[in-house]
Amino acid sequence: MKFVKVSAAAAVGALLLLGAAPVGADEGSVIDVGGVPLGVATDSAGTVYVSNYGLSGGIQVLRQGAREPSRTISTGRYPSSLAAAPDGTLYVLQGGPGGMEIGVIAKDADAVTKTIPVSPGEHRLTVGPDGSLYVVNPSERTLSVILPRGTSVDRNIPVGSGASQVAVAEDGTAFVTNQYAGTVSVIPPGAVRAARTIGVGATANPHGIATGPDGTLYVVIIKRDEVAVIEPGATTVARSVWVGHGPQEVAVAPDGTAYVTNSADQTLSIIPPGAAEATRTVATGKDPGRLAVTPDGTVIVANRASAALTVLAPAATGSDAASPTAVPSSPASAQAAGAPEGQGPPWLAAAFGAAGLVLAGTLATFWRRHRS
Repeated sequence: MKFVKVSAAAAVGALLLLGAAPVGADEGSVIDVGGVPLGVATDSAGTVYVSNYGLSGGIQVLRQGAREPSRTISTGRYPSSLAAAPDGTLYVLQGGPGGMEIGVIAKDADAVTKTIPVSPGEHRLTVGPDGSLYVVNPSERTLSVILPRGTSVDRNIPVGSGASQVAVAEDGTAFVTNQYAGTVSVIPPGAVRAARTIGVGATANPHGIATGPDGTLYVVIIKRDEVAVIEPGATTVARSVWVGHGPQEVAVAPDGTAYVTNSADQTLSIIPPGAAEATRTVATGKDPGRLAVTPDGTVIVANRASAALTVLAPAATGSDAASPTAVPSSPASAQAAGAPEGQGPPWLAAAFGAAGLVLAGTLATFWRRHRS
């Protein structure tokens, strides 16, 4: 992908508008789900789960290839992060009567069957290959591990300042982005402390993180509009790939292709395995955030302000993809009033946080691109 040389003033103006997707960008097909689609996860069967960040809550379930939800799972208030285990168990962060908690949903169940209390605030969830649940605790600067079918935390592992997200490789190694520290904590399987940290830049604001099937690590660098690529076993960044404005989340497909949501310019960047640049940009709905990739390579993007999902079938991610349907323009009507104590709307905080970070780094970024 070649970057167009533009003036810094034009770049800032475009960012402030947070406007429509780039001219000429292809778009994915759309599934309207209503509310505020925040968390998204998929299981081994390709079933997609989408949390509705609202007072009434709920997780919508879409079978593989479906064009609309087949059912809704009842949850607590304001469900956000989701994670699906290999045995079909689904985990959701939600607001409960006593505060924030992780809801545990048995396979094919229509409601939360048990809960595990956590501290106030947002906690990102990820399930490892053995079924263990990993919970990021930003306030405590820790990573909690809950064993399969466990009802309490097995161990808490210290990580860095501003712990944000966690990815677990196929060998069980966990990687945590520390947004304020500008590092990634590396935690071996079964360990009670990090073995080392990988620096990605003291002011880089690393956020989203994902591992590829070969162990390659992808880290979203919000402030520089980049993705840092770390090779398996390495202790430094191998290369940086420019993406869109306000990058937030990254997911990797079974073939090793990385997908990055860019909230400020409402696009999805596609990075083939081993590539030094994003080869394609696809338009999404408004304020794209979290995403998931099904086992067959279908990409699901939750558009928080469009009340819709953008869906890219495996063939649609190639350079010869056909023109898909248009993205709806109506914003979500759900409101975040009455959110659980200690947790404002994470989608809103992420959106404005990314916008602020992008504004701070836009001039430098575009100057570098202009000179390169």
